[in-house]
Amino acid sequence: MRATVVIPTLNARSLLSEALEHLAAQTVDHDVVVVDNASTDGTAEAVRTGFPHVRLVVLDENLGFGRAVNRGVEDVETEVVVLVNNDVLCAPDFLERLLEPFAEGGVGMVAGVLLQHDRPHLVDSAGIELDPTLRSWDMLWNRPVEELEHASDPVGPCGGAAAYATEAFRGVGGFDDAFFAYWEDVDLALRLRLAGHACRRAPAARALHRHGQTVGAASPRQRQLEAFGRGYVLARYRVARASLRTRATVALLDWPVLLVHLLVRREAGPLRERLRGTRTGLARPALRAPFELATVPVREALRRQASLLRLRASGGLPSHFAETASGAR
Repeated sequence: MRATVVIPTLNARSLLSEALEHLAAQTVDHDVVVVDNASTDGTAEAVRTGFPHVRLVVLDENLGFGRAVNRGVEDVETEVVVLVNNDVLCAPDFLERLLEPFAEGGVGMVAGVLLQHDRPHLVDSAGIELDPTLRSWDMLWNRPVEELEHASDPVGPCGGAAAYATEAFRGVGGFDDAFFAYWEDVDLALRLRLAGHACRRAPAARALHRHGQTVGAASPRQRQLEAFGRGYVLARYRVARASLRTRATVALLDWPVLLVHLLVRREAGPLRERLRGTRTGLARPALRAPFELATVPVREALRRQASLLRLRASGGLPSHFAETASGAR
């Protein structure tokens, strides 16, 4: 089985070069496609000169993450598409281990394991898990690597280290072009699961992740993208229509954060983007909310939210970590 690695990038020439060097040392043959989102730092020239084996797609504008990946997948001829962020450094056997679960019938996606670059004994993401409002969380975030041994399979892979059966990816239409960045991997995982495709984790497929290098961890732009994505997923899957209890849980989890942005940070952008995401999602055909995939109880989701707030207030939150654990890069 052969894979094509697709890497979207923007103005990250040095990071990308290091990522490509690690991919060049993989233990299995593969193809690589770099989709340059209209970089102005010489990225295209660096790829052409230093990595002539890489297929380069140069865009005229920044399409964001998902739409750039879709463009890169258009010409893929291999059985599997692998997504790797430009700030990810793959171990030599990363691809080999990531492809192994596809030998099992019905598997349409595989999650690799991202480790924190500066603390590689801790997990950054071992895939996506959901709470009952379809809010996503990075599985095992900040937990010791040893806990991978007993972890269940995720709902889907984090887009920073993901593998998809090419036929399955194309069968559901790839990434939804409503997203610019953040949450597109959650939505794709949900649609693939609704289409009957299983997800497995490849615990030995490991890579180091410099979290938040592209958009900026906990930046105003990141907060706006996060808010849009959350609003869109809630609306597209009509989550709030499930029950009054579900609506109350969404409000309990989401609105305190939005109010902090508005009242403490004096940022109206996240609230505006949340509303825009809701309108955009409601304008699309409704999809069934697969609540049965939720593995994080509401009490645990609230505990995690409170833990993140305590870490941030105390200065103990890693500087590379994004605003929330959901849908983050």
